[in-house]
Amino acid sequence: MAQSNFCVKGISLTLQKLRHFVSNVSPKTSSLAVLSGTRLQSQLKHWSKALPKVTPFYAVKCNPEEFLLESLTNAGVNFDCASLREVDEVKRLGWPEIARFPEVLYAHPLKSEHDIQSVKGYGVNRTVVDSVEECKKLVVNNWKGDALLRIAVSDAGSKMPFSAKFGASRSEVEEICRVSRIPLVGVSFHVGSGCEDDSQYAKAIEYASTYVFDCLKKYSHNPTILDIGGGYNPRQSAFQSAASAINGALAKVPNSVKVIAEPGRYFAQTSQDLFVRVIAKKRGLGGKGWRYVIDESIYSQFSCIPFDHQQPAWFRVPVNKDDICARSKEEGVLFGRTCDSLDVIAKGSMEQLEVGDWLYFPFMGAYTSSTASEFNGFPKPKLILDTDQVLPEVEQIWPLIDEFHSKNKLTYTNALPPIL
Repeated sequence: MAQSNFCVKGISLTLQKLRHFVSNVSPKTSSLAVLSGTRLQSQLKHWSKALPKVTPFYAVKCNPEEFLLESLTNAGVNFDCASLREVDEVKRLGWPEIARFPEVLYAHPLKSEHDIQSVKGYGVNRTVVDSVEECKKLVVNNWKGDALLRIAVSDAGSKMPFSAKFGASRSEVEEICRVSRIPLVGVSFHVGSGCEDDSQYAKAIEYASTYVFDCLKKYSHNPTILDIGGGYNPRQSAFQSAASAINGALAKVPNSVKVIAEPGRYFAQTSQDLFVRVIAKKRGLGGKGWRYVIDESIYSQFSCIPFDHQQPAWFRVPVNKDDICARSKEEGVLFGRTCDSLDVIAKGSMEQLEVGDWLYFPFMGAYTSSTASEFNGFPKPKLILDTDQVLPEVEQIWPLIDEFHSKNKLTYTNALPPIL
């Protein structure tokens, strides 16, 4: 019989750790998130090496877990906040957990007057605008700080484009520069999350640092900041490719310009894994295949599927040594636990599962905890820190994920249910 993916890839020690880990989880617990500080530190080192000129402002919306924010703060990372609550979460960080107070960029281009008034009370003095209307709103609300001009750029090749909602078009840029009584000290853009066309970074950097900077200077603004956005792929091969294009374009930008970025998933996605138990099983419709229910949901940790277009891979963790060998495959549907029939994680040909099985979902740190709800009264999973180094190394997992998707032709629910 075939062995499990863990054994085939030669990381049986990891399998042993995971088996021991789930064996000691309370029977009352069927869903558990595990956050790895070691993995986070690894991503931080990769960033510093690949983009030495770019200061990261972590996008808090991606995953606002306190340990994550504290670790990033102590590593010199600042924060991109889009709401008062996110600002509050950052500002509540304190000694001795953090050794410095990070900068905060209030990065939402469209804000209520109440939020503008309130955020000033936190000492935040830099925000983002993308329209004449927002510039005037800041003046009316006595904004004493400055702002970055968010511009629209091509987001072709991205999984999640933003230009339909955010960013000043080329025809709007000069009017904003002319009208704004708020000091515009730089430019920000976002080529879309999950961008697979590296040339878009280079084009956006050139446009922002030449035409838009020149417009700002023409109307007596003093641009010194270039914000190159977020959405970076956490996989090193893809990130290195994007970094190469970015560095090539930045070589033409004066050294006097401070370059920042807004990475979220790059730091968060690989830093958190999820363990979920199968809680129910019954025959499929017409007696074909199986319907499984796990103690999680697209309304909770798997909100990354409809909201973030993710396709999570999973691996069964055998509790007993006798159950290490892979089981036969059959058509199946992996349902979430809610009473919504559209709460589907994935469907297709998959390894047969049994009630009580533990499934391991790696890289579940981006747009999972932050977008999770408690719909139907189901709580969010408990979060623990991987202090015992149970989780496999990141580079061990990527090949397993590739193999999972090549062997299991699954369909994921990438459309939002009506209730959402």
